[in-house]
Amino acid sequence: MVWVYKNGDPHNTGKERPVVIIRHKGRPYSSVECTVMCLGHGSRSRNHRTPELQPDTHYTAITFPKKTYLLPWSIHTIPPGALNPAKGVGELTTKGRKLVAREFAKML
Repeated sequence: MVWVYKNGDPHNTGKERPVVIIRHKGRPYSSVECTVMCLGHGSRSRNHRTPELQPDTHYTAITFPKKTYLLPWSIHTIPPGALNPAKGVGELTTKGRKLVAREFAKML
């Protein structure tokens, strides 16, 4: 889990956005792209499935200013240079990884 710079936000909101890195290392073209699933704040108000991520239950080592939701329908390929590790880097727990995989599978 890491933040994306404003100019790298896949949704073009002009704000920094937290993301889960789905795949980077070992992937073709990893020097120029990585796959991410976006996270959001307050997404329950939209008509999409957006499970809430709980600190320590789903992720560790990073903090967010608001409740954070997984946006499983928002998967993008972005350049690694868009990632901003200086703002914080976290890890999904086992439960967090299972949640990401389960939510992704529900879209198939």
